[in-house]
Amino acid sequence: MIKDLTLSDIKSISIFRNINIQTQEVLLKEGCTFELPKKQVLFYERDEVNSVYFLLSGKVSIYKMNEFGERKVIFILNEGEIINESFMSNNTTVVTCEAFEKSIIIKFDKDKFINIMKEDFSLVKNLIGSLEHRNRRLCRQLKNSTYIKIEKKLAAKLYRLNREFGVEKDEWHFLNVSGVTVTYLADMLGCKRETISRAMKILQNKGLVKLEGKKIYIKPNELSKFFKS
Repeated sequence: MIKDLTLSDIKSISIFRNINIQTQEVLLKEGCTFELPKKQVLFYERDEVNSVYFLLSGKVSIYKMNEFGERKVIFILNEGEIINESFMSNNTTVVTCEAFEKSIIIKFDKDKFINIMKEDFSLVKNLIGSLEHRNRRLCRQLKNSTYIKIEKKLAAKLYRLNREFGVEKDEWHFLNVSGVTVTYLADMLGCKRETISRAMKILQNKGLVKLEGKKIYIKPNELSKFFKS
C-alpha cells in the first residue's frame, strides 16, 4: 500500500537533516512510502530505475551475482540510508536490492529529486557525505578480502556487523539482525558455506564467537585484535 510521506518520515532519513523548510515541504509533496515484504526484490542488476529510494525502516541487502549464479552480498543497509545512491546517471543499476526483512521504502521520482537538490546545497552536501561513508565501507571490504585467512575475513565481517547491529549483553555482543546465518555470511564473503563453517569453528574455539541456535554472539574487542594481528 502506498502512503503519503510525513514530516516524521523525513526526519528519520540522515540525508534530510539540516535541510531548509522549503525543501522539506517539497519532499513531503513529491514523496511516498510503500512496504517491501521480506525477500522481495526492489530492483535487479541492470534494471532501469527512475526513482530514488530511501530506507525508512527495516533492512535491505545489496548484492551482485557472479557468472556461476552465486551472489556476493555487498551491504546490509539499515534504516535512514539511501538505497540507490548512483541515480544521477542514466545507466542501468549494477546491483540487486532485496528486502532482508520487511521494510518500508521512501520513493521519489528521480528527475524531481534532482530538481530539489538544485535548490538546497545542504541536501547535496549530505548526499556527498553519505557517498563518502559508503565508499569507506567498500574500501574496508576490499582490504579485508585480500591476502588474509578466511577466519580473519570472517572476524572482520562480524566486527563490522556488530558496529551496525550489535547489542551489548554482559561480556558478549549479540548481533541483533535476523537472517544473518552461516549461509548468508558465505554470500557476504563470496565463498562456500562449508568454508565459513570451518572458519566459524576456529573463532568459537578461540572464544571469540558463540552460537546459540540461530543467534550469533561475539566479543568485539578480541575479534578486532584477532583480525588485525
